[in-house]
Amino acid sequence: MTNFRRSIAHPTVLIWITLAFLFLGGALTLTLFSSRFGYDYRIVEMPVLWLAGGLIAAGLIYQALPYMVLQASTKQPQHSNRILIIIIAAGLGMRVLLLASEPTLEDDYQRYLWDGAVTAHGISPYKFSPSAAIKGTAATPELERLVTESGQIVHRVNHPDLRTIYPPVAQGVFAFVHWIAPWSLTGWRFSILAFEIVSLALIIQILISTGRSPLWSALYWWNPVVIKELFNSAHMEAILVPLVLGALLLAIKKRFISSAFFCALAAGTKIWPVLLLPLLLRPLCRSPRALALPVIIFSAVCLLAAIPVLLAGLDQSSGFVAYAQKWQTNSALTPALDGFIRSLLETANLGGEWSSLLTRICLGVILLMFVIFMSIRDVRDPHDLIARAGLIAAATLLLSPAQFPWYFLWVAPFLPILPLFGLTALTATLPLYYTAFHYQSFGNFETFKTTIAWLIWSPAWCLLTVDFLLSRLRRHSRIGAPAHTAGDTG
Repeated sequence: MTNFRRSIAHPTVLIWITLAFLFLGGALTLTLFSSRFGYDYRIVEMPVLWLAGGLIAAGLIYQALPYMVLQASTKQPQHSNRILIIIIAAGLGMRVLLLASEPTLEDDYQRYLWDGAVTAHGISPYKFSPSAAIKGTAATPELERLVTESGQIVHRVNHPDLRTIYPPVAQGVFAFVHWIAPWSLTGWRFSILAFEIVSLALIIQILISTGRSPLWSALYWWNPVVIKELFNSAHMEAILVPLVLGALLLAIKKRFISSAFFCALAAGTKIWPVLLLPLLLRPLCRSPRALALPVIIFSAVCLLAAIPVLLAGLDQSSGFVAYAQKWQTNSALTPALDGFIRSLLETANLGGEWSSLLTRICLGVILLMFVIFMSIRDVRDPHDLIARAGLIAAATLLLSPAQFPWYFLWVAPFLPILPLFGLTALTATLPLYYTAFHYQSFGNFETFKTTIAWLIWSPAWCLLTVDFLLSRLRRHSRIGAPAHTAGDTG
């Protein structure tokens, strides 16, 4: 007991305990004040700037974590087990505290609850929009009954004229949760908690496989954006994270068929993980026979997932079509590139109406080129695989026309392996997104688009440039070092 007390009283452990209480206090504060964001309040009455400020403060404190982990894992390894217990317990506590919170400035969960009910009752959510169900134009008695049963939920679904955008794997989870806890936000949040526990276990396993300390899991488990977007806002990215991590861990273990299957499930949850397949299967490129079966399985699962979407039709009422053509939110790069292309078209007397499409094509081509670049070289080791996958996820986020804070969940699971300055900094800048509601409610949204959006993303781009330059310097230093030195550091 004396040794235990002495270890708890060690300055390193005390710092971790202090930081844990700071984050727990932040989660409790958000829960207590979240009622001010209920449907009874107008946005102008909500403490929007206080929310953004609090999240930014948490994000700034979070920037100390990589240095704390580095010190604890290298200079104080004897305390690692106790610090890991603190990390896991405090992160779980933050999540549990937010289970009772009112979602702040987010309502996507209303669509999840509605889609889950529709799917659970054997109706395709890709066939009818919520507004069609409300108006009775769907001509389905079961839908009319669900409209009544849902209460206010179906009436609070955003973009009600659009049919759902969430792929079939996500719909299966929504339906399962509805079957267990119908129309329940709390039930949905408990399912998120279950997914998160699996994600943490996978992150720790990946860290062990790559030779890194499990303490690095704190960069995900204590991330304020992750915790807010999953347990307060209740976003469905929680389903995606363990599927992506599972695909990567299986690839590390050279179980490529299973890896391709999990990658397909991830793509059936949120389409972008299809970009990871070339990297996952890169070790099989010299063996076409071994490559064939994983590709066939991946293609078959993706085709099965696409069938209900295609059967329902891809017209202007499809959420997939609307997202691909029009969605542009919280991005600084996309409108800047759009404006540049528009000016070129107008200068050439070609008209500027094609600028949006050409912008998306340009961004898509850049992303595909980056994926090819990341996938074309041999994978050296598990760390190299995870790092490259993280860079693909980061590029997908940074080049996306829509850049919601919860899309950071695509990148956050890679932070324990890839703690780049430019990526960790987003934890402090992304909460500025919520100021958009403030500016919009006061009729000054242009300020957000022209100024705040750049404040969100410019630090990330600048720091990623610094990260790149530092990595080049380290590489040149290793190349120029004497043979015995390079061997020692390797």
